[in-house]
Amino acid sequence: MPSGFHTIFQSIRGRRVLISPLGWGLGHAARIANVARFLMLQNHVVLMCGRAAEAFLRQEVPGAEIVVIDDWKIRYPKGRISLLSIMGWVPVMMRNTFHEHFFAKRIIREHNIDLILSDNRYGLCYRGLECMIVTHQVYPKAPRGWGWAEGLSGFIFKSFLSLYNKVLIPDFAAGESLSGMLAADRGLDPEKFVRVGILSRYAGYAGIGAMESRPRRYDVLLLISGQEHQRTVFENMLILALMGSGMRVLLARGVGEQHQPPIHADTLEYRNMLGGNALADAMLESAVVVCRAGYSTLCDVVALGRRAVIVPTPGQTEQEYLARRLDGRLGFRSLYQDDPDFAARLLELIHEGGEGVPGQE
Repeated sequence: MPSGFHTIFQSIRGRRVLISPLGWGLGHAARIANVARFLMLQNHVVLMCGRAAEAFLRQEVPGAEIVVIDDWKIRYPKGRISLLSIMGWVPVMMRNTFHEHFFAKRIIREHNIDLILSDNRYGLCYRGLECMIVTHQVYPKAPRGWGWAEGLSGFIFKSFLSLYNKVLIPDFAAGESLSGMLAADRGLDPEKFVRVGILSRYAGYAGIGAMESRPRRYDVLLLISGQEHQRTVFENMLILALMGSGMRVLLARGVGEQHQPPIHADTLEYRNMLGGNALADAMLESAVVVCRAGYSTLCDVVALGRRAVIVPTPGQTEQEYLARRLDGRLGFRSLYQDDPDFAARLLELIHEGGEGVPGQE
């Protein structure tokens, strides 16, 4: 766990803590697992999560008391996310925020909760309770053509987040910034808005120390995550791009075991779900990772010191901004899904770093 989190949480003892990650993919649940285990050493912890994250957290945080809340019912379009798509999500997001606020209120009463740690669940702020939130988005990016609205939305977000006792920003505590303008220091109260270090389930993972002796099992790890329909669209594009490349490819699909692989090939290995250290091992034993530009995934890549090609979800403004910002920095190269030469460009970027990929001396 990053030193910034450790500094804040080491004095928390004998409390009754409610921890709740956003149920939008497994990234939030994955990164909060280390924090939950740490707080459980000295406190009574209750985890509130969606059904999709329940099995994962039962495995990653054994012994934790878990309460299940409805998952967010948002699906991505097959094409690019548009302003119209986002406007259609607004009532759903408002409904979910109110629902989680009142659902958690009952949990607070039943378990005598006196401290709340929310990971991007904006409905979990209550007067009279100590409330903290983990987020890297203080100043969200507006959709294309709506840049003029970013000042207003940033003011609204910053004002709302200021209601929390602390806003914990999972970014380098000093120097280089991963989140960039999403959490830029523009008059933020340093006592309330705290950069606490990269938050990854693999921070301090013991396997990193044995990297030199690790076998290179795969040339490419395809790390598929995110909401449907875009998850499947991305998976199919990557399979078509790498079929016949001669590279050893592991595809981590991020789906339940009931999902069958779309095709079979000798050089393509599937894993529907890679949890815990199995995913870290796969990343460390691959020459390059290809993944979405979700912030939790980027933190995992940085924590493990890997090289990655990142492909933002089309129209997801945060991911598109991070892809532009990080291209050529911190071991990242960026590629866009609507690139007419997507397959050729993907192969070019995979080979760019060498490191034992076929065709490189």
